[in-house]
Amino acid sequence: MKARIIVTALTLAVLVSAICFVSGAGMYITLPKGTIQGAYVTYKDSDTITVKAGYGECNGNYWEVTGDTDHDMTSLAAGDDWHYIYIDDDGSTYPDPNIYDSTTEPSYSDAKLGWYSSDDRCIGVVHGKSSQVCTFYTNGTAYLDDTGFCALVTGDPNGSLTFAEATAYTPVNTTRMLVCASNSDTADSANIWVAADGTHTSIHGRYAASYDGQVFLTSWLEVPKGSSRDLWWQGEDDDNNTFLIVVSGYQIER
Repeated sequence: MKARIIVTALTLAVLVSAICFVSGAGMYITLPKGTIQGAYVTYKDSDTITVKAGYGECNGNYWEVTGDTDHDMTSLAAGDDWHYIYIDDDGSTYPDPNIYDSTTEPSYSDAKLGWYSSDDRCIGVVHGKSSQVCTFYTNGTAYLDDTGFCALVTGDPNGSLTFAEATAYTPVNTTRMLVCASNSDTADSANIWVAADGTHTSIHGRYAASYDGQVFLTSWLEVPKGSSRDLWWQGEDDDNNTFLIVVSGYQIER
């Protein structure tokens, strides 16, 4: 019986050591690569964002934000740009993360299973303009920009797929983009077809039609990883020259 108890205790010790490690600051849980829960970014004011409570893995290290944490933006400038929020790997005393912002774009790391700039993990992104954070709304997954971007104004449909540049209107780690489109034909029916670059020859495009001369479409478009965030659109050749596309939101991968 004693031998069985000893073996059981040793087994438990091995299991615990497999999921934890000990450092001078205490015992930390190790997580699978790419793990992140919560810790999303919300708007506070024109130069401050808030990182919500959450935890994750960064370059093999466990980090945790135990409560709402304000961060004063340092990379805001007069231009129009995306500002990425990072866990500073070298500057963090884990599990307490050091958070910073930068206009440097992350890239997806297959080795780390996340979006990184060097060894720093991207946990969020905000739109900045005129040295201020643009107002945005989020549920932790989808982000709605209060301003929106016009990717197309008074477009002239010709019955064929037409390119519209829109990459600058979403961050680099976008997985879906929210588009609002409208089209009209005062004499007949009108239709809308729109898709993200990389999916415009597949079934992932979105279509809407109307027989009363005015048609509207609001939809999320899938954005393949590694492709641009440009758009393709199409209407009938006899439609009015009023095709409009606004990019008003995005969903990111971290």
